[in-house]
Amino acid sequence: MSTPTPDAESMMRRDGYLPPDEAARDLGCGKRWLLDGLNRHGFPHTRMGRAKWLSPEDREEIRKLCRIPAEPAKISRLRRSTAKPRPSARAA
Repeated sequence: MSTPTPDAESMMRRDGYLPPDEAARDLGCGKRWLLDGLNRHGFPHTRMGRAKWLSPEDREEIRKLCRIPAEPAKISRLRRSTAKPRPSARAA
C-alpha cells in the first residue's frame, strides 16, 4: 500500500477517516479480514490512489453488514434447557 502525502493523511484523519489497520482495531476484527472484505466482498471504503480509508459511516455500514440477528425461538429453547427447577419447601 502506498503511503499518502502528509497533507492528504492529515485531511483524512481530520474528517474521521482511518486506515485499514486502525479501522480493524475500531471494528474489533483482523486487518487481513477487513482487507479481504474491502478487496473481494464490496465493503464500503474510499480510495485515494492505492491507499484505502474508512470513514465513520463506512465502519458503521460494515458493522450492519456483519450483524447476525437474534433468533427468538433458539433463545427461548436455550433458556428452557438451562433452567433448573427450584426445590420446593415441602420436599425437605
